[in-house]
Amino acid sequence: MDTLDKKILEMLHINARESFATIGKEVGLSAPAIGKRVRQMEEEGIIEGYALKVNHEKLGIETKAYITLVMHQGPKGTSYAQKQIQAMEEVQSCDRITGDDCLCVLGYFRNNKHLVSFLEKISEYGASKTSIILEV
Repeated sequence: MDTLDKKILEMLHINARESFATIGKEVGLSAPAIGKRVRQMEEEGIIEGYALKVNHEKLGIETKAYITLVMHQGPKGTSYAQKQIQAMEEVQSCDRITGDDCLCVLGYFRNNKHLVSFLEKISEYGASKTSIILEV
C-alpha cells in the first residue's frame, strides 16, 4: 500500500460513494486507475465492505447507550451470552472486553422505557452498568 492508496482510503472513509473520477482528480490518476486500486484493496482484504450512515433520530431512536456486563458464572459462558445479545435488534455491537466487565454493548432504543425493558431482558446473563450517550 502506497501513499496514493492511503489517500484513496481516506477519501472513501469520508464518503464511500465518492466517484472514482472525483478521487482520481484529487490524487492525479484516471477513474479506471482508481477503480483498479480499489478492486485490488478489496481483493487483498484491506477494504472489507462499505457502510450506510443512518440518521437514527429520524427513525424514532431517542436513546443510545453503552452497557457493560459482568457475566454470571454459568455453564454456557460468555461466548454464548455474546451471541445471544448480538442477535437482539437493539444491539449495534457486542464486544468482549478486558477488565472487570466481560461484554460491552452499544444499543439503540426508542426511549428510556425501551432501554429499561432491554436491561431486564439481558439481566439473565449478568449484572449491567449503563451509560446513556448524551452527544455524538
